[in-house]
Amino acid sequence: MLLILLVTFNALGLFSQNPLFDDSRVSSVYIEIPPDSLAVIMTDVLSDHYFMAKFIYDYGTGHDTLQNVGFRLRGNTSRFSQKKSFKISFNEYVPGRKYQGVKKINLNGQHNDPTMIREKFFYDTWKKCGMAERRTSFVQVYINLIYYGLYTNLEEMDKDWLDRVFGENSGNLYKCTWPADLVYIGASQQLYKDIVNGTTTGGRAYDLQTNNTADDYTDLVQLISELDQPADEAFEAQISQLIDVDEFLKAFALDVASGNWDDYMYNKNNYYLYHRQDTGKFEFISYDTDNTFGVDWLNKDWATRNCLDWFIHSEARPLAVKLLAIPGFQEKYRRYLDTIARTIIFPDSVFSQIDAMKALITDAATSDVYRTLDYGYTMADFNNGFTQTVDGHTPYGIKPFLTTRYQTILQQLTAVAVPDYASGDISLLIFPNPASERITLSGKPSMRDRQGWIADVMGRHLKAIEWPKKQGSLTIPVHDLPSGIYTIILDDDRKTHMRTSRFIRK
Repeated sequence: MLLILLVTFNALGLFSQNPLFDDSRVSSVYIEIPPDSLAVIMTDVLSDHYFMAKFIYDYGTGHDTLQNVGFRLRGNTSRFSQKKSFKISFNEYVPGRKYQGVKKINLNGQHNDPTMIREKFFYDTWKKCGMAERRTSFVQVYINLIYYGLYTNLEEMDKDWLDRVFGENSGNLYKCTWPADLVYIGASQQLYKDIVNGTTTGGRAYDLQTNNTADDYTDLVQLISELDQPADEAFEAQISQLIDVDEFLKAFALDVASGNWDDYMYNKNNYYLYHRQDTGKFEFISYDTDNTFGVDWLNKDWATRNCLDWFIHSEARPLAVKLLAIPGFQEKYRRYLDTIARTIIFPDSVFSQIDAMKALITDAATSDVYRTLDYGYTMADFNNGFTQTVDGHTPYGIKPFLTTRYQTILQQLTAVAVPDYASGDISLLIFPNPASERITLSGKPSMRDRQGWIADVMGRHLKAIEWPKKQGSLTIPVHDLPSGIYTIILDDDRKTHMRTSRFIRK
């Protein structure tokens, strides 16, 4: 099922290196701030007030100094942690000012990740999938010459970011947090504006980040209204005009492949919707991705969870459920999962990257005493976090998680029946996959009494198939086919094509 469409992954984000986001080294951020201002920041943890400070950035071959920047806490639960996370605004006290092309940066402490690389590693995989890049790097943070530890430096997702990755920034950008399930509750914009998010700082669950003066949610209400319609041909045509379906499905597939349960599909949380004005379609962007690659807070095994059944069934997730109810969209989603498993999270392709990231940050992590204050993580935990269980909420090291997730996804895509999300029906099993000698088709009676063929990636019909109604399974020799990717196509009596999962001839 390997998706040849890797070549269609766009080239967004492939820009020249910026010293502020140079991830080949660990740079240093120095903040100088009056002690009384720092004391207020550390005690009034829910405040978003920016205090004036001096910013110095040491990038190894030189350093830059900016006076009068804004400095405050950021985050949700991390505001109550011992190791805080911070936001720096370069234009808070000097309107319009940018540093290295950005107005703000985020410094995340990664206090609940013993390896401290998971969030950046997710954004690296996101970029590899051709998605709208969010630049990241590792930095050491000093406040009034005291070392506060190793941090992930993340680009602010604002109008500058939109312009950089999409080439325009005039559309509505919505920051969506729990409980932003995209369920239709009425035609009034105010109904959606009044939904309060579940963070410690409150605010809108669908929080408009751009065009605040207009505060017009018409486009979002239109999208949510369409998601309330039946998943039929009319829905397929209309939703394709409202969203970039391929990018949505690709994002869902990466969330599932990386074990990102704090996402839209599982936890109705942590995503952006951007309404592009050049295409007229919404884009989907995952963010706040530290609960990935084996982190768990819900006592679930995210490494083996069914990639085709990621949802909480007791709650509505219309965006994902309705998309996957369309057979063609579901097939694309499965192909993206297959491609991401085989090329993006494939252990042989990423373990060396993980090792390089670990080597890069080890010295900075060793000196970081703040990272030990919340969960008592030692350097042994830091090292073990890459290869084995550390504690209850990190039951997988990153490498074991990737190995298990990769194997599980391929098994589930080839040996597990795929539910029809609209009716609960079961389609077809094809096994083994990959195969060298033969494949076996198995399915419910409605799948039998059909004729069809095996087609190659060029659509050429190479081998005829006839499946008698009384025959519960059908074995087909494939040893005579060249190595490659093939598709099973079956007809019913009405000659209606039912395109099944692909298989690989080893």
